[in-house]
Amino acid sequence: MSLDSLTDTDSALLASAGAASVVSPKDAAAPGIRPRPPILTTSQLGMAPSGDPVTDHRHLQRFIDDVATDRVIGVIEAGHWFVHRKLRLRDGLRLRGQGMANTVIEARPEDWLEDRYTLMHLDVGETLHESGVVLSDFSLIGADKRATDNGPLLVLSGVSDFLIERVRTEDASSYGIFVAGYGVGDFTNDIHSDFWNSTHRGVIRQCRALRGQVGIGCEGGAQNVLIMANHTDGQTLHGFRLASAYDTQLIANSAINTLNAYWIDRHDGIHVLYNVASQVKRGCVYGGFHQERDGRVSRGLWILGNRFSTSGTTITDAYQGNADKFTRIVKIKDNLLEGGHVRLLWSRQVDIQGNDGDGRNAIITSHEVSGFIGNNFLRLHNTSDAVMDLGRNIDAIEPLGR
Repeated sequence: MSLDSLTDTDSALLASAGAASVVSPKDAAAPGIRPRPPILTTSQLGMAPSGDPVTDHRHLQRFIDDVATDRVIGVIEAGHWFVHRKLRLRDGLRLRGQGMANTVIEARPEDWLEDRYTLMHLDVGETLHESGVVLSDFSLIGADKRATDNGPLLVLSGVSDFLIERVRTEDASSYGIFVAGYGVGDFTNDIHSDFWNSTHRGVIRQCRALRGQVGIGCEGGAQNVLIMANHTDGQTLHGFRLASAYDTQLIANSAINTLNAYWIDRHDGIHVLYNVASQVKRGCVYGGFHQERDGRVSRGLWILGNRFSTSGTTITDAYQGNADKFTRIVKIKDNLLEGGHVRLLWSRQVDIQGNDGDGRNAIITSHEVSGFIGNNFLRLHNTSDAVMDLGRNIDAIEPLGR
């Protein structure tokens, strides 16, 4: 599947399905048998929301299996569907609803029969899922209203080429949308699998995550993921979390009403660009690989053009930081800070320029920080000896809003 060919239009979906449905002459339908259409709806298979979670689950699981096997686009039509257990996704699935407000799949607490609260799951297998997955235009409502960290609501694992678009999650136990690059079997920090870093080339865009512990995130070495134009609101911990993700971009997202807007750990090549955060304690928190334990160093972190409104530190590398857990080549540029500081303890080769504040902010560097700082409308405080002051760092002349 080529993500470049995917657009928001039905014509593009039809074209994609048509291309995926090409078969050899020996596999063609026998004479007199009508081939299936490139788009198949639930009503065409006699399925509609029943109000009964057992019936709805059976219908939806059969529908998912059917459209994935036949390589067609499956449309779950508008309505409120209830389920009592996890829906298992399949490689090659192209599944969409008729809008986040129209197609709703809900797990009610009184109906849920499993120990974990994952509602949709593409699990890892013995081989990599290589046919791609597309999910769009529906809502998932979880059964865990207390955010007890017993399973993300939507999980994709071990998959190449995926698109999650205009999907809304509510009341996740942990993550609302979670993409993992784990190997075969359950994840541990000491996993030794041929499929480590097995999730590649994905897009999560225009999604919404409401409540839960974490809104949207990647883990387990997911690589080449674009997380763009999403919104998170009301998480108990993080709006967005990248825990062991590589070459991944967070662009034009918003996070409100949470503890940490953007939380990054054990990373390589992460770009945090043109995002917004408000009603949060911290804006962007990051920590690198442990050099001795992991055998590598985090590097290439860009934090550019963001707007943060925080009650605590705005940008910091103080997440479980120590001399063996640091990030090299860090660019912090052209950010707008309201309410907090840039506070670095362990980062190396930093380039901090063009940032602005509300008159209360400072750039604070200590311990082993090295690099350049200059041309900010922020005052410098407690500057590390290994940092070169380029000058022209100016206190904001007047607070924002005047």
